[in-house]
Parts: sequence; C-alpha cells; structure tokens
Amino acid sequence: MPETVGNRGRAASRRTRPSRRKKWRRLIPIFTLFFILAMGGAAAAVYYQIHNAIENVTNNPYETPSVDGDTKETKYDTEKPLSFVLLGRDTRKQTGSLNTDVMMVAVVNPATQKVTMVSLPRDTRVKIPGYRGYHKINSVFANGEAERRQAEARGQTPTENGITLTKKTLEHMLGIPIQHYVEVDFEGFKAVIDELGGIEVNVDRKLVYDDPSDGTHIYLEPGLQLLNGEQALGYVRHRMDNRGPNYYSSDFDRNRRQQEVVKAVVDKMTSFEGIAKILSVIETASQYVHTDLSKEQIKGLVYDFKSLRSDDITVLENGAVWNSALSMTLLPKENMEKIRSTLISEMGLTMTAELSDAAIAEYAAAEVVRSSTTSKSTRAPAQKKPENKKAAVTEKEGNRTGSAKPEGGAGAAPPPDIDVLPQQPGESGPLQPPAGGESGSDDGTAPADGQPTGTGGGSEVPPPDIAPLPGTFPPSTGEGDGNTSDQQTTASAVGKQDGQKG
Repeated sequence: MPETVGNRGRAASRRTRPSRRKKWRRLIPIFTLFFILAMGGAAAAVYYQIHNAIENVTNNPYETPSVDGDTKETKYDTEKPLSFVLLGRDTRKQTGSLNTDVMMVAVVNPATQKVTMVSLPRDTRVKIPGYRGYHKINSVFANGEAERRQAEARGQTPTENGITLTKKTLEHMLGIPIQHYVEVDFEGFKAVIDELGGIEVNVDRKLVYDDPSDGTHIYLEPGLQLLNGEQALGYVRHRMDNRGPNYYSSDFDRNRRQQEVVKAVVDKMTSFEGIAKILSVIETASQYVHTDLSKEQIKGLVYDFKSLRSDDITVLENGAVWNSALSMTLLPKENMEKIRSTLISEMGLTMTAELSDAAIAEYAAAEVVRSSTTSKSTRAPAQKKPENKKAAVTEKEGNRTGSAKPEGGAGAAPPPDIDVLPQQPGESGPLQPPAGGESGSDDGTAPADGQPTGTGGGSEVPPPDIAPLPGTFPPSTGEGDGNTSDQQTTASAVGKQDGQKG
C-alpha cells in the first residue's frame, strides 16, 4: 500500500515515544541519588545537632580527679539499673543561691523500662558525713561548693564539691549508691516547657504570689489547663501567698507538684507534637542541663526509654511532716523504710551499711526527749540564800562584773548561702551562726522564693497541710533539739567530725 502523509506521521510518533521513556529512565537514578544525598545530609545534620547537644550536656563542671587517672567513658549496660539525683537550682545572679530548691532521687531500670523516684523536701533534716550537727538537705550542695572554693583558694586540687557531697549525704540517708547526677537550671526548665508548647496540668488550688525583688509573679486558677514555662515554674515553686499563711504551700505540696510536672513533661515529649519538636527541645535543654552520665549512657537511655509514659514512673510517698521546734521537715519511719527498701530492691542490692536516721521523725522526737532529760539532770543546784546583807551585796557585784569570756574563738562566717544550724549540745568548737543572724533562714538574705525565715527556735507559722508528728515537740524547757544519736556509715566519717568542717 502506498505510503501516505498520515502514515508517515504516525510512524514518526511511534519512533519518538521510546526515546522519551528512555529519558525518564535516565532521570530516575539522578532523582534517587539526589533523594539519598538529601536524606543523608538531613541525617548528618540531625546527628551533628544531637552530638553537639550531648557534648554540651556531658561537659561536667563538677568532675573530680580519679584515683587511677582513668578517663575512659562509662559503658552503658542494658541489664543494670542506674541511680541518679535530679537537682533543680536557681542560678540567676541577682536572686539565685547555691541552695537546691528541687531534689529527686531516681532509679531507672533498662531491663524493665521502669523509673522509680522519690522527692526530698528542701528542709529535710540530714546528717552530712564529716560535719557536726544537722543540716537542711538543700544546703548540702552549698557546703560542698564552699569546700571546693576553699581548696582552690589554698592552691589545692579540690576533692569535694557540691555534687560529690550531695551524693555522699544521700547514700548515707537512703542506702543506695548515687551513681550520677542531672542538674537543671530553672531558666532551662522554663525554656524546655516553652519549646514543647506548654504542658497540661491540673492545678489543685488558686495560687497568688508576687515578689517584685526577683520578678516573681504567680497567678494560677484551679483546674486543668495548659501552663507555659513561667507558669509551670511558679506552680512547682509556690511557697508563700499574698493572701497570708493559710494559703502557703508546704514542701509536701511542692514535691507533689514537681512529680506532676515531671510526668506531664514525659507525656508531652512522647506525644506526636513532642516528637516533632524533639530536636529543638534537645538543643534548648543542652544549654541548661549538666550531667556526669557518659555519652554512651545517654544514647542508650534515650533508645531504651523512647516509649516511656508517665504510667511507667513509680513515685514513692515520703509522708513528710513539719517539725516547728526544729524548723525542719522529717519523714516517718515507715515511709523511710519503704523508700529505702524499694530503692535498694530496684538497684538489685541488699542493705548492709548502717544508715543515718537524722531525717526520721520518731528518732528526732526521741532525741528531743533525751536532750531535755539530760539538761534537767545536769542543771546546777539552786544557790543558798546569803547569810547577811554584806554577803548578798558581794555576790550581786560578783554576778554583775565577773562574767566569763565566751569559750572558743569566733569562727569564720560561712558563705551567706550556706545554712548552718546552731551548735548541738555536747559539741565542742566555735559556733558558726548564719550570716545575717537568722537561725531559721537558709542564707543571709531573704530567700528568692519568699521562704519565711523565722527567728530563734523554730518557724512561727509551719507550712500548711503538714501535720506535726505526735511527740515531736520538746517539753517547754527552752532546750535545743540535741544531737545524741546518729548512725555513721564509716569510721572515717566519725573521725572527720572534729576536723575543719563545721
């Protein structure tokens, strides 16, 4: 059949179609390569960002020289639980101090993917190994930092600091080794929550407080609501209230709120919204968080606990009670024993060491009674009435003019952010009153969060919602709380009590 113009057109069309297909086939490898490179570049950027964040977080400012000089990175073991203390501090230059306002002890178990934690009220009475008397737990870090500064001032390599002394004190109290620490700055706490887009919290009651001196303004209505970083910080730190003492928050309230916020952050981090913001959250947190966990441990924990929910966190009740005579918080024996046994079990250990009972309410009450009984039995007998007027005049003049000089020298005043209790009965050495002269205060100035300082032998208005334990008030003799009983973990701690620490 003769070729026509139409046939030639259709033939040409058929010849061109395979060439277009070949062109697209050639482009597929190019697009694939571009996609791989793009994904690889994004993955590299993510890895670089995470690596830098971990580098910042693991830059441990409290590292002390090891005995053998070994600086190898600690390996992560998926079968072994880890213990650490979480510390929250206000480091603002104008209002912050070295005291730790938030303290939690936690055990994480990779094998069971469970977390067990307990909050410790900031005013909990503790025995610091190697120190005389009792201290509030929020002052332990400050004492350790004071030791470090003193060593540096003498040109020595510090072997003690805030973190190491806090770990020792907690081990002495709870019976488990505190292997690691995580320190969170309050500014970082706010920044992370803001980066997450806020957290949902059920505020228990109306909270109102203003402190223009440090810019604190808390105003929260009760009910379920979304809190930003500033509001969440105010929620966990609320202590005093504009409406008066009946509306103050106790350490018990604050501990409960801290636990609520931690759980809310965990739930938000593992939500779809939180996962989408995980890189920016990591970047923000790395600027405010410090830890002695190794890079490998952090990566292992993140991987093993990537699906952690608030239901996987077990919170141990501390049952805190306020003792107005001591101006300190105590834990009932039953609660302390439950806390110790649970943490020891989670760590896979058995209790072997003798522990300090300084924080146990029943022991504190017994000490008060013993101290009162001892003081009564050692009082000097009443002086006989003078036989004549001349003798009476002589005695009166002698009492007026013959006063003895105070025993011991006036020791150097401690840093204003260190809480030092009055010297305990039966102890020797110079007294060390807190700078500022208020025995009920944590430091020489008004606390940043408005904690009432009190005067003399106890807080006039104990925090609400904490019932004093029966028997913890001393008889009305005006005597101190005493320091007649406290168990030591090692002989070296006992030997250091008469040293330079006080």
